[in-house]
Order: sequence, then C-alpha cells, then structure tokens
Amino acid sequence: MRRGGARLSIILVFGMLFIFGPTQTFGSITSPEIEVDDFTDWSRVFTHSNSLSLATVEDDVDPTRVRSGGMPGESIVYRIDTPLRTFSVYAYYREGDDSYDSLNFYVSSDGENYVKATPSVYRDGDQITYEGRDFRWTTRYLKIEYAGSDADRALSLGKVVLNGALSVAASLSSGDVPYGSMVRLIRAHEGDTVYYTLDGSDPRFSVTRKHYSSPIEVLEETAIKTTAVNHSASGRSAASRVSAYHYVPNGALDPGGGFEDPLDTFDLTASRASVYVLGDNPSYYGGDTGRAVRTSTNPGYLIYKTDYDMSSFLVRGYHFTGYPIEEPKFFVSQDGQTYEEIAAESYTVGKAVSNWQQYAYEMDMLPAGTKYLRIQVNGSSKAWTPQISSVQINLNTASPTINTTRNDYGVKVELSSLSEGANIYYRLNEDAAFKTYVEPFQLTSYTELETYAVKNGKEPSPVRKYAVNGNADYQIDRFGQMADANFSGKVKSVDDLKADAERDAEYYGGLNPPADRDAYGGLAGSREKYGLEATGFFDIQQIGDRKVMTTPEGNLYFSLGVNVVTPVETYTMVKGREEMFEAVPSYTSVFKQAYISEGNYSFYMQNKYYKDGVFPTEHSIYQEAAERLKKWGFNSAGGYSPERYGTENNLPHTRMIPVDSMDWAKIDGIQIFDIFAPEAETVLEKAIQGAVEPYKDDPMLIGYFIGNEFEYHKFYSHVPKLKASKAAIKGRLVETLQEKYGTIEAFNSSWRTSFTSFDQVKEAELTLATSQSWRDMEAFFDYYVDTFYGTMTNLIRKYDPNHLVLGDRWITTPFHTEKFRTPLAEIAGKYFDVISINYYSYKLETDLLRDVYEKSGGKPLLMSEFGYGTSEQGLKALLPNSATNQFERGMRYRNYVEGVASLGYVVGAHLFNYVDQAGGGRYWQTYWGERYNSGLVNVADRPYKEYLEGIMDTNYDIYKVILGERPKFYYDFTKQ
Repeated sequence: MRRGGARLSIILVFGMLFIFGPTQTFGSITSPEIEVDDFTDWSRVFTHSNSLSLATVEDDVDPTRVRSGGMPGESIVYRIDTPLRTFSVYAYYREGDDSYDSLNFYVSSDGENYVKATPSVYRDGDQITYEGRDFRWTTRYLKIEYAGSDADRALSLGKVVLNGALSVAASLSSGDVPYGSMVRLIRAHEGDTVYYTLDGSDPRFSVTRKHYSSPIEVLEETAIKTTAVNHSASGRSAASRVSAYHYVPNGALDPGGGFEDPLDTFDLTASRASVYVLGDNPSYYGGDTGRAVRTSTNPGYLIYKTDYDMSSFLVRGYHFTGYPIEEPKFFVSQDGQTYEEIAAESYTVGKAVSNWQQYAYEMDMLPAGTKYLRIQVNGSSKAWTPQISSVQINLNTASPTINTTRNDYGVKVELSSLSEGANIYYRLNEDAAFKTYVEPFQLTSYTELETYAVKNGKEPSPVRKYAVNGNADYQIDRFGQMADANFSGKVKSVDDLKADAERDAEYYGGLNPPADRDAYGGLAGSREKYGLEATGFFDIQQIGDRKVMTTPEGNLYFSLGVNVVTPVETYTMVKGREEMFEAVPSYTSVFKQAYISEGNYSFYMQNKYYKDGVFPTEHSIYQEAAERLKKWGFNSAGGYSPERYGTENNLPHTRMIPVDSMDWAKIDGIQIFDIFAPEAETVLEKAIQGAVEPYKDDPMLIGYFIGNEFEYHKFYSHVPKLKASKAAIKGRLVETLQEKYGTIEAFNSSWRTSFTSFDQVKEAELTLATSQSWRDMEAFFDYYVDTFYGTMTNLIRKYDPNHLVLGDRWITTPFHTEKFRTPLAEIAGKYFDVISINYYSYKLETDLLRDVYEKSGGKPLLMSEFGYGTSEQGLKALLPNSATNQFERGMRYRNYVEGVASLGYVVGAHLFNYVDQAGGGRYWQTYWGERYNSGLVNVADRPYKEYLEGIMDTNYDIYKVILGERPKFYYDFTKQ
C-alpha cells in the first residue's frame, strides 16, 4: 500500500508595536499589509489637498492632526501595494462644539474609478471613528473627502489605519441584564486577538488587560473595555478602537454556606502537600495571578474542611496541551480520616491560550455529611502542569448536561441541570448571544452548541461546549464503525467495550502457540539436525536444494510478519467533514490524546481508552500487539512498524532506510529515487550511517528495506520528459546519450529529433519513437537501477556488515511486466540478500516468482506485503471479491502462505496489517484515504477470530509445510 529584504522601521501606536517590513506574497496573491499613518508628516499619504495642514495638539494618543483649510472637495488619498480589506479613521471635532460635517469615503482598484464606501461610525467622547471593511481583493486606494467647506465645522484627522483590526462587538447590549448573564466579545475577523479590562483601564496597553478566551460572567455591576489586535504576515500589528460596555445584573451572589478559593494564598485550605502558589504569565490563565502548582512530578494535595456539609464543588485548572492530560483525583470524607474517591465530571472551558487549556471539574450531590474535600493533582510529564486555578465549594451551579434522541428528522436535544431552579442558556454555532432554554429543540445538521446554567445567588456554571450531528445521513458512528453495516459484534455502547477486557483475557489466555520455537520464532533444534550455522544474526543458508533464512542461533526461520504494527492508519480526517460522523470528541477535551494532530482523530485509540480506562500510546500498542502476534503464531514485525520497539519486545523486525524523507531526491510525477541528484552519495552516506550503524549488533534485527513500491513501470514514459533543471536524472540521461552519440546530429538521426544542441535536449520532453530510442532507455534503466541498488547496498554494508539487505519491496506492476522484471531481478541479484515483493494476488503466479529467483542468480524472495479483506463491516475489501467473510479471509491466508512457503526459495510472508484502516480513510490522504478491512483486529480492537483461526492453523504448522512433513493446505474457492 502506498504510504506514501527590506529595512525595518518601528513606531509605537496605541501602546502596540507596529513593524513596517517587506510585503508577503503567496504565489500570485499578496496578503493584506497593515499600514498606520499617525500624521507625523505627509510621507504615508499618496496625495492630499494643499489646503490641508498638520497641527500639533496636547493629546497622548493622537498629538498630530490634519486640519481642514475650508476649501471645497478637500481630500486625502492612500495607495497601498497589497489588498485593502479594512480601514479605521480616527477623527475629532472641536472642543465645546459637537456639531460637525462628516467625512465621505471612496475606494478604488485603479485610482481613477472610485466607489463610495459606507463605514460604521462610532462616537466616543470627542472622537469619531469610521470603520470600513470587506472590500474587493483588488482594492488598493482609499480617498477621504471632507464633506463641507466650513473649516470650523470640519473634523480633524488623528490617525488612519489600513488593514488593521476593527472594533470588538458584544453579544449583549449595555444596560440591565439577568443575573449571571454571559457576555461574548465578538471580533470582526478570524485571527484577531481580543483583550479586555474590567477595571476601567485602556486594554490597548493596560498591565491588567486579559486575553479573551471565554464569555465574561456578570454577577455584579460590570464595565468592560475591549480592543482587538491583528497581525500581518510580515509581523506588523495594529489595535482597534476601544469599545466600552456596561452591565447591571438584576440579582446578586449569595455566598452564604459556601466559598471560593482563588488560590492567591493557601489561607483557605485546611492543609496541603507538595504544592506552592505560582503567579507568572497571568495572560495564559485568564488573568489569574495565583495557581497551585506541584513542586515535583509526584502527586500534590489540597485539602478543604468546612463546618457545614459540602454539597457540591467546582475546580478550575489549566493543562499544558503539549503533554498528555492527567486529570486530578477527588476524595471526600466526613471525618478527615477515611476518604472515598468520587468521579468528578470534567470538560474544557474556552479556548487554549499559548497552549494552556482551562478545564473544569465539578461534582454535585456529594455524599451526605461530607466536610472534607481532598484534591490530588497528578501529572508525570512536568511538575508545572496541570495548575489549579480556583476551588468553589457550595457556590457553583451545575453545568447543563445534554440528552440527544435521534429521530427521522435529525436529533432532538434536551438540556438539564442538577441545580434545581437554575436557568439554562445556550447558543448554536455562530449565534451572537445566548438564548434562554425553554424546551427541547431539533437539530438537522452538524451543530456546535454552547450552554451554561445559573441559579440566583450562585455562581454560573462554566460554558460547556457540545458537538451534535443532526444529520440523519452520517456515515460513521461514534465508535468509528460504518453506520450502515450490520454485523455480529458491532459495538453499541461504551459498556460493550468495557466488557471486552474480561473476554480478551479469556481469549488470549486460551491460545497455545507451538512450544518448539527458539527465542526468535525459528524451529528449535533445526541447526543441529540440518547442519546449519549460528552466525549471531539472521542469515541466508541452505537445506538441501532449498534456500532458507536462519535465526541468530542458526535455526530454520520463516518470517511470518505483520506490517504496520501501529495505530497510525486508524487516524482519519474529521475537520471539515464533521457531518460524516455521528459524534467526534473535541480536540480540547481529554480525548485530545486520540488525535494525532488537530483535525485527525482515531476512533481506535478512543475505543482503547473506553476499553482499558487509560489512553494507549504507540509504545503500549506495540507491546500488546507483540504478545498477541506471538500467540497467533507470527514471529516478526514487517515494514512500517515502529522500529524502536522490536528488540525490547523480543520480536524480530525490519528497518526502512528513510528515503521517503529525502525530498532532495524526489521527482515530480514518478516515485523513484534520484540517485544522480547533486552530492547524492555523500548525503546518503551520512543518512545511512545514522540509520544503520547504531543497530549493527542487534540480533533481533532481520535486515533493511531500501524503499517501497518505486514506480519503475513509469520510467520510460516519465523520465525522458523531465527537465534537467529540475531533475538530475534527466541531466544524467542526456550525458549518457552525448557520450554514446558524440554529436547532436547522430543523436537526432537515431531518435528522429531535430535539436540543435544537447543542452536543448536537457530541457525538452523526449518521446520514444524509434527502436533505438527504446534500446537507449533500456540501457539507461539498467544503469540507473544498478547505480541505485549498488550505492544503497554498499553504504549499508559499510556501516552494518551483519544484517540482510532485503530489497525495495517491488510493486506488482513491474513484477508483472517482463521488460522491468528481468533487469530488476538480474541487478537485485548482484546486490541484495533477499528480493522483496509487495505481492497482492488472488492466485500465486509461481512461474513469475521462479523467473525472479532464477534470473537473480538464486536469491530468495520475501513476500513483503500481501493481504485480503471483506466488506462485511462496511470497509472496502482489500483485494476485492477475494473473500465474502472472515472464514474465507483465513482460507486465502492459508493458500497464500503455505503456497509460497512450499516453493523452496521464499523465506517469509508479511501480512498487511495489524489493525483495520480508518472508516473515513487514513488521514494523510485526506478525503480519498484508503479504508480497507485489512487488519487482524477492527476499530473496536476486537480480533477477527474466524480469520485468525485459519492464520493460526498455518502459522503453527509452517515448519512442517517447509520440511514436507505435511502437504500444503489448499482451499478450492471454485468449488465453494
């Protein structure tokens, strides 16, 4: 399967840094650049009326202003080289006279044809701000025109900002609001950063400003001042005007019978252990200047005691998203001696800031008589994550929970809170304000829902976020299974997965692989019986007329391998395709550990968490798989398995020379390695040394693949058409032709071309129109393959003389084509120890396999990739129509493996793969990813037991088949 400048000047405006640098261009489109004119002089203006003048005033923000001369039609024109998307014009009317003539605004793409723009207008004291937005991408000019001719009524201009941030809106209008209302601050454009203050200071430069990441609760009279800042591609930034909002709630917080600990000190704790107060970088933590942090990676503790019963708590904390999330544990007690662990509900709050994500942990209806709460802070990665921000006891309103019922029209949503009498508010997708929840509602599409609850006198709950797919036509259910597929063993609930633990223990514990195996999976005692040699490494030897692989102990070994022993192919792209899935947990939730990157999710990793209670890692998956594989009779990990875990798990394994990561040797349109790239051998030597030398003494290493599925079959059609300026292989081709023909005339005669020089040939698209041109390309193909195979093999053996060179995993197309198969086999025979073929087939083509063996001079073969699948569980069948059920998959495996094992020159067969590919397609192929039933286990980590029965029947008896102690198995599909 294919895995396949400019000088900078700096000015300070609004307390923000503005850096004027080079324009950023992406292809033919230039990104908008921020320009700020504070009228220090006229240098930033394209043109202006001569009657306009600059005047200095006593003002800290805009000390220089443009004054009107009272002439009709006075104007200022700006021209910028990048798209004009927004403008902000700051103007002032004369002190003591609030009557003025407004300004007119026009935009243009060419400076000749102007269109009137109608900006938003904001009046803040004696300042008038005009904001225009969302102009056509071709707009480059802005004209500001004075409307009147009376200089006394004309506004003075203090600043013009092009492509800067615009005003921040609020979800609620200023005035009286319900107690516990949540105010959302709404930026004008994606990418703007919003800051706010609650103490009346200016958020553009106040030291008390906060980074907005979640709605602001109104529990008392609240004054919000807010601004937005945007950044251009070159690093310039600009702040918007300051917007101000004022709210008066119709109720008040009643702290009776409860309290909140902001953890600025530990005065409210009864005791603590291994924690201290940290107050740095408050902007990362919603402005919080005091958080409880552990002194080491050992658990830390906070204990609270009350004289009254505790009925509920809410703990807020922050996790650094770069490390696995380990949640706190909570214990309650009546007497402070005997504690009982309780399960708090956890969820994320708001958006992460500088990788710090807020989490909330809440519990309502604590056991009667609870007077002690112990919080255990955990985190094995770093002592400074997580950090506990605040603790509320008996003050919190229980957050809303969601109940969904799928029906013929989509999904019915019902919201509820454990806090009796609480009001619930919610908003859907991009709704500006929260609505009051009155009754259940229907959703018919993918919807992001935010909700909170508040009870009079209590603190509002944090805002919780849910994703609900109301689309009735989703394709993949919440466990990653294909929705339309009905099959035995389909997971219906989390409890189904939890129950698997006991069943798995019984199943795997009941497997009994053969006992006559050495430490590597070879046939114990066969070294002495057949006169084989123990070389200390895997080797190729001979038993009679048969080529065999041997273990480091010298015993007969047939490599029964499994490729991709990793969950990497279970990740699928979910971002942008949400309606395809019944439900996908949020990236900011605890299920972040089931994401490989934002937008790419593994239901397999999710299901393992449901099943085992902890998130697996690539390491733990491999460890578990290694034990399972051995029980199923496999004895090796094949290609594209994590290479660093094989030895520690006593599992023989292969390694891949990392040519896929060598972009300097890639060629557009054809997947081959450009061995003629400049300094290729020098660069390769360094890479290969690092890839093989550390492992040269590892007895568990079988050997090295030098690549995978190169497209040799495209060589004649693609290589002649390349340009030498972009692909060194084309330059080398022309060099060989020039060496052969000497003159361009001789070349033209043989190839029926009309070039004037070989330099011209280097950049031309050549076609093979004569028999001689074909012979020349065949000779060059041989030369290319010989150079590639020889260089790679010699470098590997220079730094590791002990292990086998296993070839480059041919794709079946060149294998099936004689003009490629013959030279590949002959040249591979000169260099490789083993020839590997990714050989998917309904029936073994033993004539072609023997042809490779004989033309290589007797080099053994390894079937480095094969497999079969069905469509029973809704996935695509690997090798379509090869099997209708899992039993038939097992029969296909038996026919294939016993068939090749009996040939006398095949030394292994590696199955693709350990776990099924994702139902939505593997993530790196985005919308079109492979999604095959290819695994030994499915997305729920449930083994295909019927399939594995057939596999074990063959694997357990493999050496009997090889040594002729029983006939090979064959299942005749034509008679079924």
